[in-house]
Amino acid sequence: MKWFSSRYAYPLIILSLVVSIGLQAVWLRQLFISQKAQLKKDLEQAVSTSAIHAIYASISGAGKRGDRFKEFFLSPQWLQMRQAFDDLKINGVHSIFHYGLGSDSSLVQIKIMFNNHSTKKDESSTDRRWNDESPDEVVRIDNRDIKLMDSTVSRQLAKLGIYQSRQYALYGYGRDTLTSMTIPELLFNEAEYHSGKYSYNLKSMHKYQLVVGELNSIVIYQMRYYLFSSLLMILLTGVAFYFLLKLIRNQRLYADAKNTFTSNMTHEFKTPVATIAVALESITKYQLVNDPEKLQNYLDISRHELQRLNLMIEKVLNLSQEEETSNAMRHELYDVQAGLKQVVASMQVQLDNSRSVVHLSLADEPCFVNSDPVHLTNVFYNLIDNAIKYAGPQMEMQISCQCSGSNVILNFKDNGPGIADIYHDKVFDRFFRIPAINDRHNVKGSGLGLHYVKQVIGKHGGSIAIKSEPGKGSDFIIVLPAAA
Repeated sequence: MKWFSSRYAYPLIILSLVVSIGLQAVWLRQLFISQKAQLKKDLEQAVSTSAIHAIYASISGAGKRGDRFKEFFLSPQWLQMRQAFDDLKINGVHSIFHYGLGSDSSLVQIKIMFNNHSTKKDESSTDRRWNDESPDEVVRIDNRDIKLMDSTVSRQLAKLGIYQSRQYALYGYGRDTLTSMTIPELLFNEAEYHSGKYSYNLKSMHKYQLVVGELNSIVIYQMRYYLFSSLLMILLTGVAFYFLLKLIRNQRLYADAKNTFTSNMTHEFKTPVATIAVALESITKYQLVNDPEKLQNYLDISRHELQRLNLMIEKVLNLSQEEETSNAMRHELYDVQAGLKQVVASMQVQLDNSRSVVHLSLADEPCFVNSDPVHLTNVFYNLIDNAIKYAGPQMEMQISCQCSGSNVILNFKDNGPGIADIYHDKVFDRFFRIPAINDRHNVKGSGLGLHYVKQVIGKHGGSIAIKSEPGKGSDFIIVLPAAA
């Protein structure tokens, strides 16, 4: 999909994430509204159920009651009839409620009287008969039943998983006026939920109303699993988009690096080939066979360029066969110091041409490792070649080697431009090159040299690190396990 530029991927992914979050927010809001409405229904049902049980408990204690008695007073039909009787407020209508509870039978009478001559507004009343109890006894029973009703409501709310603070208010039975409450008046008026008014016994002194100050916290607690799953989905989506963006960015950087690599490698291959061709042509054209000194000079140049060409071919082969490198290596006893001397000697012409100097500081005793001489020699050549290319003319490098316990430690320290701390790990990545001004590099390179170095050192069970600051040169530290 070449038409789909990566610059379109970023806004599309961000838009998708925003839309996903928006849809989740809308869904949670709708769920919150529906859950809150359901909570109000559940609270109302809890109070009405509590009223049924409270009425039954208040009258069943007077004696043994039969199954029919229990079935009737615990039925929703009885509650509806009682509520309709309690809420009867019609001008000129008088309702009379009377009950009698005996040992073998029970009587409940509801009478409604119409006064055809009454014309006064709100002239309605309810006559209460108290089974011959004294007014003080009725008050005592009513106080008992209030506590019974409130405790029953608490149990019903606990079944719903609601343990938040709640209060109640009492209303006078006749005129339906507020007589008392367990909550300050200001909070009562600002409360988010007020239940209906329910009778809780047959004495008809008060009606009970449940008051809940705040419902949002209850709803949010009940929605906790929905909220968690929604947040988890948003988080996972965000993480997935993050890695997708990172993948797109890495692929773009890899593609750019690969294009740069192709361009640079073409130049790198052409340069030594052209140099060798010119050298051979000069030998033939100017008959340098008769001038041994110049002939040797041109042969040294050609040998150096062939060595450099061989190294670049090795890099490209290693790029596609990294996984097979460990199998392809031929480990043998190798003297690191002898190898360093050989590499420096073979690069002497290149060092002289760039007016560079390499100082060797070697240990008195040989430092042996089990390694592949070809690959390890290429590592040394890479590090010196990089210093020559990037440090410019009059480069100075200090190479030291020492045996320390079970390790051989090598330092390649130059006086080049140095490397910023943020690039210390990245310089070993494949195709990576330190960004230059206007993305144009004055020094041609493939971005494979240090990557190859790290791979080879790793295959030998060693490690490589860098100490460098801009303007203070670079120090590459290699640690290899010494031969046992």
